[in-house]
Amino acid sequence: MYSYEKTFNTDAEEIFGKIHKLLKEANWLILSYVDVKEVFTKMDKSIDPYYILDVCYPPAAVDLIHDNEDIGAFIPCKIVLIQHGKSTRLIMPKPSVLSKEYLDTDGKVAEKYEKALIEILDKINS
Repeated sequence: MYSYEKTFNTDAEEIFGKIHKLLKEANWLILSYVDVKEVFTKMDKSIDPYYILDVCYPPAAVDLIHDNEDIGAFIPCKIVLIQHGKSTRLIMPKPSVLSKEYLDTDGKVAEKYEKALIEILDKINS
């Protein structure tokens, strides 16, 4: 499977807040995020809450880039939150899968940090 996925019985804003708190506690960063609903609203289009987050653990970036400098095409890690009604789906493409498929690497370094991020995300409960 190319991604880690999880569904929560709560809204995207609450999950976003929990992700922010847990990442901060683990010294990960949210480098940027896109509020797709806000972008659509400016175009007079509607969509349920939808966020795209770029997250990073700086020591991981150092290791990953030293493993294969082309990994920059797949980092920072992306987390997508898609709300449907009262539930929210979280999707995170796995950098290990992407690096094995598209780069000359065994994906082990990416897998190490991917597992660490999944452990953080698994702490979210709704």
